[in-house]
Amino acid sequence: MADARGDASVVRRIEGYSYAELKELVEHTLRAGVSVLVRGHPGVGKSTLAGELAAAMGLPLVDIRLAQRDPAELAGVYFPDRDRRELALFPPDWVRQACAEPVMVFLDEINAAVTRLHQAAAYQIVLEKRVGPFVFHPGTVVMAAGNLEEDNAIVSSLSSALCNRFAHYILRVDSRAWLDWGSGAGIDDALLAYIGRYGEEVLYENTGDYAFATPRSWEMASRLMAGAPPEMHKRLIASCVGLAAAEKFGNYQRIYQQVNARKIIEKGQKMNFTRGRSAEPSFIYAAVFAVAAFLNSTPEIADEHLPNIVAFARSPGLDPEYVFLFLRHLKRHPNLLERLKVLPEYQALAGELVALHMGLYQ
Repeated sequence: MADARGDASVVRRIEGYSYAELKELVEHTLRAGVSVLVRGHPGVGKSTLAGELAAAMGLPLVDIRLAQRDPAELAGVYFPDRDRRELALFPPDWVRQACAEPVMVFLDEINAAVTRLHQAAAYQIVLEKRVGPFVFHPGTVVMAAGNLEEDNAIVSSLSSALCNRFAHYILRVDSRAWLDWGSGAGIDDALLAYIGRYGEEVLYENTGDYAFATPRSWEMASRLMAGAPPEMHKRLIASCVGLAAAEKFGNYQRIYQQVNARKIIEKGQKMNFTRGRSAEPSFIYAAVFAVAAFLNSTPEIADEHLPNIVAFARSPGLDPEYVFLFLRHLKRHPNLLERLKVLPEYQALAGELVALHMGLYQ
């Protein structure tokens, strides 16, 4: 693992871990009593990871943004104790909590222009699990997060002494994890199809402008789109991810709108992805996500329409990777997959997919 103070050329050669991989690795590391520093591009989910890990470990999350805190808010302040005739340390509330019960202390933005005083306080928190004489509960764990040096973010070098007290991991941009999250978080369906088609290439693109594409800024764009008239979409999206990214998505949105999911499911319209423009991956992704979105937004799906779902999954040119993607996104709908499982045609399809999956790993 590259030193946190190394140059950007070293960092670029490190792919890092997916969200799911890192969640498992970091939880194991924290449970072993070793503090963790996770670095990654802005907006890729480092703070979300901390929140999910705290919940998984049953710990309250103490979120401390170092760049926004005065050093006294970390280490406390000294005041004269006249009875003892000495200076006594008055700790912050979060220190009292970390001493009284097991918590996850999350030091966010640890390398975002923090001073030596910040680092000195962080050193004691990470290494000794205490602040001054106040020793943390044995079950308290420490996780930190920071940006990568290559991102043109404001980054301060961390001392080698502090770096050496962490287990270091890098969270890479992970489009599959973002799609799985976004399908249940109300992200715009056309945007899901767009990210599904182009992946990390468009999910994160730091152009150096004020607004640029990250998993976080795409989520912001999706929220702005909701309920806004279509003529405002381009400007709203550009305010979050930049004009170039907004225009690329707008072009894809027009492809997505060509899919009539209602006709496919309710009228049994046949699809053929082997010829013409329908064979282009952009259109296939649009169709898969559009049909899944229609089904997930339809509370009651009639029994007579269930065979049309299987027929769509068996469309010519719809390769198994697309079928797996389609079925994965149908999990959002309550009981739909359970209802499909009673159909002989779905049982045959599922058997073929299982056989294919097993064959890939033999």
